[in-house]
Amino acid sequence: MKNILTILKELGIEVPADKEAGLNSAVAENYKPVADYDKQKEKLDAANQTIEANDTAIKDLQTKLDGFKNVDVSGLNKRISDLEAEKANIQKEYDTKIADRDFDDLVKESITAAKGKNVRAITALLDVPALKASKNQKEDVAAALKALTEKEDSKMLFGEPDPTPAGTGKLIGQVRGGNSAATEEAAMRAAMGLPPVADAK
Repeated sequence: MKNILTILKELGIEVPADKEAGLNSAVAENYKPVADYDKQKEKLDAANQTIEANDTAIKDLQTKLDGFKNVDVSGLNKRISDLEAEKANIQKEYDTKIADRDFDDLVKESITAAKGKNVRAITALLDVPALKASKNQKEDVAAALKALTEKEDSKMLFGEPDPTPAGTGKLIGQVRGGNSAATEEAAMRAAMGLPPVADAK
């Protein structure tokens, strides 16, 4: 870039040597190169773009806020709270059903492993609420079943199933004349390893 002295000389204007410093100083104070102008313009353009972007963001935010002017905020918060509570209840019910299913499967499998003859009858003798609440269900269920196998009034519910008497077929639900209720009772007692009613007396 040419300085002012060179430009003046090319135009045929000679500046005395003792005036050159003063002229250069005056030009520097009052005029800027085009490159400096371009840099300042770029900065100004960037600043204007930032301002425009901020204005747009503010307008968008205001539009969103205007959309909530007539909204019942307290009612909306209550609705959200109710939905969260409903969701929590549904999740709790689901978790409970899954836990109950897993517990029932565990009990059935444990009774089968202990050679139990009647799952329903044996389950009725267990402290189900306490076992459900246990943190070591498998071990505690096994211990409870072991205790039942050792008690005089329940050990007959365990062991190899008694063979069905020849010629009798399935007794439960089968009517062969006489008292069907008594027949079913006898079959159930046999399945549970209990003696017939007459012998029980």
